[in-house]
Amino acid sequence: MTDTIYVILLNFRGWADTVACLESLYASENVRFRVIVCDNASGDGSLDHIAAWADGRIEAETPATERLSRLLGKVRRPLRVERLDREAAETGVISPHAELVLVDNGGNLGFAAGNNVGLRLALAQPDMAYAWLLNNDTLVEPGCMAAMRDKLAALDDRAVCGSVIHFFDRPEVIQALGGNRFNRSTGVASRSEGRFQHESEPFCPETTARRLAYVSGCSMLLPRRFLEKVGLMDEDYFLYYEEIDWFTRAGERFPPCIAADAHLYHREGRAIGSAGWRRRASAFADFHIYRSRFLFMRKHLPLRLPLCYAGALLEVGKCLVRGQVANARALLTAMLRPSLDWRPCP
Repeated sequence: MTDTIYVILLNFRGWADTVACLESLYASENVRFRVIVCDNASGDGSLDHIAAWADGRIEAETPATERLSRLLGKVRRPLRVERLDREAAETGVISPHAELVLVDNGGNLGFAAGNNVGLRLALAQPDMAYAWLLNNDTLVEPGCMAAMRDKLAALDDRAVCGSVIHFFDRPEVIQALGGNRFNRSTGVASRSEGRFQHESEPFCPETTARRLAYVSGCSMLLPRRFLEKVGLMDEDYFLYYEEIDWFTRAGERFPPCIAADAHLYHREGRAIGSAGWRRRASAFADFHIYRSRFLFMRKHLPLRLPLCYAGALLEVGKCLVRGQVANARALLTAMLRPSLDWRPCP
């Protein structure tokens, strides 16, 4: 059969979030799927903790709100687990009986390269029809995966599907309707479509999707043919702009779409320090946002790079006015030393 969805989760020092995400995933309804968790050398025993959860020896943390807590506690364990190092994963061979595959990436590869390990492994499986890139700091509704699959099937798998993403801390508020717009002059990805909209406000999925430049990497269902025709993510991006690059390469062949009945809840930016509901972006996040922005513009829109640099200099000034000296330094480093390997320390 070639109807299986392979869910790819990337973990970095976030095993507690990952096991909660897994617990909600395994309650998914009306869909055939397997899960691959790729760990970017967390160094905190993440894969051991995840394996212990799968074996039934530890429990996922229960959210405080009833709306989210009801998503957990439905999975039957133990699950059949297979553990691989990166070398073994690159062979593409996994047990047909494994329900959960845990891959040690052997290093902090970043978002694109870390997920690509899982995508290559999924593509090597003959039953793989779709790959779902899903952030590990999410909880998903039981019907989310099937709704996304049905949306793509209705479009003959000639699109990439996003979800209705809610704030984890305020589940009645929308974080993103599928994805984002993108300013091709400045290189700035505007805030997510529908951000801060109340969930009760109606929206048209088709009209909204036409406004999107790309589907959010938080939740992105990709048909197999997309990966075969467009390829994997560009591993020159450590964090950010991977999705924009992907959709730019795809052109009009695989436009964004939104499954209006696919709901999930996201703890925004928790792992990497992105700006969130009550939080400014960290210096680490700012460095990678701007480094990746310059890389994208240099690659796809080089004539507009000067305007992009001008915007970055303006942001440096704003950071200094706000007293964010570390962020200002990070932006200047991204401009002057973009090849710097700035990653979390082991």
